[in-house]
Amino acid sequence: MPFTDPVLIFASVMVLILVSPMVARRLRLPDIVGLIVAGMVFGEHGLGLLARDDTMKLLGQVGLLMIMFLAGLEIDLHQAKQQRSHSFLFGMLTFLFPLALGIAGGKWLFGMALPPALLLASMFSSHTLLTFPSVGKLQLGKTRAVITTIGGTILTDVLALLILAVVSAGSKGSLDAAFWFGMSSKMLVYTGLVLLLAPPVGRWFLRHFSDDDNLDFIAILAIAFTVSYLAHVAGLEPIIGAFLAGLTLNSLIPEKGALMRKLHFVGNALFIPFFLLSIGMLVNIELLWQGVDTWLIILFMVTVALFSKWLAARVFGFMLKYSPDEQGLIFGLSVNQAAATLAAALVGYDLGLFDDSIITGTIAMIAVTCFVGPVMTEKYGRRLAERRMLDSDASGDFPHRIIIPIHSRSRSKDILDLALFLRKDGSHEPLYPVNVVFESPDAEREIAESEKLLDHLVMNSLGVDVPMIPLVVIDTNVAGGILRTAREKRTSILCMLCDGDILGYKKRFGRTIDQVIDSSTQLVLVSRLQQPLSTTQRILLVCPPLCHLLPEVSEAIGVVKTIARQSGAKLRLLLVSDAANEQSRLVKKCRPPVDMTVHELPVWRHVRSAIVKAVSANDWVVVLAARTGQIAWQPMLDRLPKRLIEALPGHNLSFIYPPLEAPDPHENHEELIVDDEISRIIRLDQAVFQVEEGHIRQGLELLFKPFLQKTGLDARRLIDSLTASAEETPVELLPGLILLHEHCPEVKQSEFFLITFQNPLDLPLLSTHCRLVLVLLDPLEQDPVQHLAALNELAHLIKRPGFIAKALTASNWQELVQN
Repeated sequence: MPFTDPVLIFASVMVLILVSPMVARRLRLPDIVGLIVAGMVFGEHGLGLLARDDTMKLLGQVGLLMIMFLAGLEIDLHQAKQQRSHSFLFGMLTFLFPLALGIAGGKWLFGMALPPALLLASMFSSHTLLTFPSVGKLQLGKTRAVITTIGGTILTDVLALLILAVVSAGSKGSLDAAFWFGMSSKMLVYTGLVLLLAPPVGRWFLRHFSDDDNLDFIAILAIAFTVSYLAHVAGLEPIIGAFLAGLTLNSLIPEKGALMRKLHFVGNALFIPFFLLSIGMLVNIELLWQGVDTWLIILFMVTVALFSKWLAARVFGFMLKYSPDEQGLIFGLSVNQAAATLAAALVGYDLGLFDDSIITGTIAMIAVTCFVGPVMTEKYGRRLAERRMLDSDASGDFPHRIIIPIHSRSRSKDILDLALFLRKDGSHEPLYPVNVVFESPDAEREIAESEKLLDHLVMNSLGVDVPMIPLVVIDTNVAGGILRTAREKRTSILCMLCDGDILGYKKRFGRTIDQVIDSSTQLVLVSRLQQPLSTTQRILLVCPPLCHLLPEVSEAIGVVKTIARQSGAKLRLLLVSDAANEQSRLVKKCRPPVDMTVHELPVWRHVRSAIVKAVSANDWVVVLAARTGQIAWQPMLDRLPKRLIEALPGHNLSFIYPPLEAPDPHENHEELIVDDEISRIIRLDQAVFQVEEGHIRQGLELLFKPFLQKTGLDARRLIDSLTASAEETPVELLPGLILLHEHCPEVKQSEFFLITFQNPLDLPLLSTHCRLVLVLLDPLEQDPVQHLAALNELAHLIKRPGFIAKALTASNWQELVQN
């Protein structure tokens, strides 16, 4: 003891990373707490199985840098700019409150001189975004509370590290003008070089190696850790460099892309758990028995750390009217003490400013704050996530259902990337790739080839965790097959690729695409893609005269702005002067908000030359077009595709046609079949509502009474089994919704049941309050394909806007199924 065999060490750590979160969930604690406690128990100060050696420190440091790097990648830059005043205010409050309390306590309670008291206070001011992975799992990374906390974290950590540098230099007698000039110049040069060089280097790698999924991943990590090390050379901590690397590469790595998913997987599954284990290994319980003075130091440090961060979050929230849940989340994110705190304590100890009791107090403070932070983050984060889900569910926004015609394996990755950019944030709708096969005697062979083509696309989609329903359609006409599929699936967007070989064609893009444009009512996006979408720096949106008078033009503008938001690109409008004011106001009004500039054209006649003159190397040109006969249509719009494809051979180019009729969010297209769909899945005698007691057994007994009388089902066995499943292995489909599953010999096909409760269920393993239970009964010899089809039907139902909110408020079956 401790283990020395490298294979055994790694195997032991993997087992701890696997088991610790499972045990923590059993105890209704966050996963992070389980890993920290595992480090305490099995580390060198516990059972002594694992040592905090150089390897553990290295992997732990990598984990910390991954937390900061991912925080920089996930932050919404546009919203961060809007929230910069909030971030500055919170950063100053969470720095000054702990600093003031720390200096006062150090000088007056423990008789410290100013330098050690100042260094001690800076340890309270800094904090680590230890719980950022938790908010990422809850999809809260782009909320104002999280963005404000991230910005405030960088500010307070930089100020705390500056105090560390100043105290260290002052203790050595080198606190002169040369010190201040050297420190400030190194920081400015470092920041300027990173902002200047990191984006073009990353863009070059992604552009030249986009087809190799491994090389672009390695390139991004190499850039991130090089920038982190150079921060140390410049006198900053590597965590500041990692965050800066994330910010500079933010626009190059789409949030929903495969590369971002790889980074999250490697960080969350491997390196970040190493960091959490290494934090737990620091805790030495034996140090608590060193005497009363040590206990006073521990009590003081823990109290100041908790109270000052809580006070900063509360005062900030009160000043800017943040909700109590947002204030609690900010406190949970900002209370954690780890890397910067420990670094300051060790420097003070080496300089002779601190004694052993301060080191002991630091370790105790890290242990307590790293327990409180995850608990608070999990508690208030889940509340915010549930409220966001219910608000979104009740809003009834029409979902983006995207159909992507596929005809070539070589272009499948391009159109998949584009379709991912079009998906709205939080959308649960699947993508519909479709390949049309001609009706012919050889159709069976062509269907087999089409299935292979679509299987390849589905395999690519697995890396981005997006549901996909591939479709093979037989028709005598490709355009007819696409249009028929669009109507059957009630899609809202047709996303098509043009290969650019249309220079000899008389009209726009070719017979098939032109027929789809002219015969469809949905929004149509036709693109010629020559560069990786993630390398886009700016989108040029070209708006023809009178386009603002098209009935549903705001839908098309919203799609373009969604692309800009997903790619991190700025938006530049090219408008004709006569209507520039109306059109720019309309674009600015459409959501989501993005950075936007306007360039006015004197006349539309010279639009081609104006586009060629305005475009730069990394621009994506998007033309807001109109169908023949619409008020904004003119012959030049039909000639423009060929002219731009010829003039801009190396640029991404898109034409977007607004829908002819907008989906009414209050009369959802889903509602056209709502009675049939809900009543078919959940019948009248298979649902009970508003059960008074919050006990799952009572709900199951009420639910199965009529069904059992009809089928002769063994009631006791079924209810016992389902109750045990709810208590031991509940499946949380969504926050507040669980699924129970059982096989029964008496049922002949999959049957769904629904229960709602007035009060939350008392189930210990649930991470959120639950009032909605779905039960699936399958036959004993159920075909796996039929089982998956039933689950797909259920997933479609629960993801429908308004269903969960309606189910929770309905008092009977009629209210559930009514329009």
